Amino acid sequence: MIPPPLPADETRRLQALYQLCMLDTPAEERFERIVRAASRMFHVPIALVSLLDDSRQWFKARVGLDASSTARSISFCGHAILNADTFVVPDALEDLRFFDNPLVTGEPHVRFYAGHPIRAPDGSRVGTLCLLDRQSRDFSEEDRQQLADLASWVELELNALTVQEARTALAQQERFFELSVDMLCIAGVDGTFRQLGRAWCRTLGYSEEVLRATSLLELVHEEDRAATRAWLERGTRGEPLPHLEHRCRGRDGSWHWLQWNAAVNPEEGILYGVARDITEQKRLEAERREVEQMKSEFVSTVSHELRTPLTSIRGALGLLSGGVAGPLPSLAGEMIDIAHKNSERLIRLINDILDLEKMESGKLDFQLEPLELGPLLTQAAEAHQGYAQQYAVTVETVVDAPGARALVDADRFLQVLANLLSNALKFSPSGERVTLRLERVGSRLRVSVRDRGPGIPESFHSRLFQKFAQADGSDSRRKGGTGLGLAISRELVERMGGSLDFVTAENAGTTFRVELPEWRPVPSSN
Repeated sequence: MIPPPLPADETRRLQALYQLCMLDTPAEERFERIVRAASRMFHVPIALVSLLDDSRQWFKARVGLDASSTARSISFCGHAILNADTFVVPDALEDLRFFDNPLVTGEPHVRFYAGHPIRAPDGSRVGTLCLLDRQSRDFSEEDRQQLADLASWVELELNALTVQEARTALAQQERFFELSVDMLCIAGVDGTFRQLGRAWCRTLGYSEEVLRATSLLELVHEEDRAATRAWLERGTRGEPLPHLEHRCRGRDGSWHWLQWNAAVNPEEGILYGVARDITEQKRLEAERREVEQMKSEFVSTVSHELRTPLTSIRGALGLLSGGVAGPLPSLAGEMIDIAHKNSERLIRLINDILDLEKMESGKLDFQLEPLELGPLLTQAAEAHQGYAQQYAVTVETVVDAPGARALVDADRFLQVLANLLSNALKFSPSGERVTLRLERVGSRLRVSVRDRGPGIPESFHSRLFQKFAQADGSDSRRKGGTGLGLAISRELVERMGGSLDFVTAENAGTTFRVELPEWRPVPSSN
């Protein structure tokens, strides 16, 4: 036995076969009537519509045979698809390719075979219409022509939709093009439109006839024409088309920003595209950028103009409060102290606003270094000792991961700890303590600031890290603060590759947790 060799176009042939979506489908009368007609016409006991995949021949229709498939390696049809003409074996016992084939020596005891290839729409030979007999016989030229005619009938059934199905599909496509909000089109890779959705007419104001007679490049703004031409040329070369944004002229002379998603079939020179009118989106983006720029300039100017005189005022009030001008009357001293504290609060607010503006504009510089966190915690705790004494609260530092390092900006990291510690101290009851801890959690380092205060109201959890957020219905507003500290802290931590969250319980305190990836030196390859 000689197994059938693979056709030269096997990869393409299999793809064409699978695209038919016929394999392993239920029996259909339109194919069954063909094999019945073939069996009667040629007076053979077995007639088959056979499709060959990579390992078997599967029978879409059969008469006179119980099996639904056989191995491709022993198939007659595997040989038949190698040629465009009818393949005939008058006597299998006399043919070196088949005399010891299991289908010849055993059931169904094939002696005679005639098969004509069945082609997919691209011309690939995907199977056969074949005749089998248990006795040898001749097969005339007239017989060959009749079998070829029947095979053409199989191809019609295999490859074509019914007329009604075709009409339905066409009507659905036209309806889809008509109703789609997006601007659907089928065009040549030269930019000429072949089919257009109604959205093109609604958006640009032209009739469909005018658009079909106008190239896309003629509609495009002069400044965008070169990019559009290069985009179309990519399609001509069969390359994937990236997203494209350009301006197209409307009938009234206005310009519309269009955003494209498209795919191209280079063999046909056809582009299938979806364009979307993003003119309003572009306008809003431009307005937003303008507003952001104005806000940025306003905040920067006002903040800088205020900070210089406020710094002088704070300095003067500090000197007066310290007695540089001599003892002050009791009432005047209290007023000076209040003014001094308010000036400090205003300066903190201005500094926070400037930091926020720098972060939003991407102008805040970071100098990330692999620093040991333990000493930074100690430095932060020592810097807040005086502040802690105002509230009769102590700060304890616990370093459970000595020597641990992370990539941080020292000044920004200390700014985060200052925000968290000042909040914890303000909301701690007199005589309590605030714990500043460094520990290892898996591959990350956790720096936590824990107070024993009243906790954070549940209704405020979702807004805690928002700008200018302060909890209503508590004493938070009486404690002072800008409402920006936590928003800035989270942004700073995230810029250093970490995260900031919290856990809290009513009357059991709050713990803010900063987590950062632990830095470890790369081992030397020497």
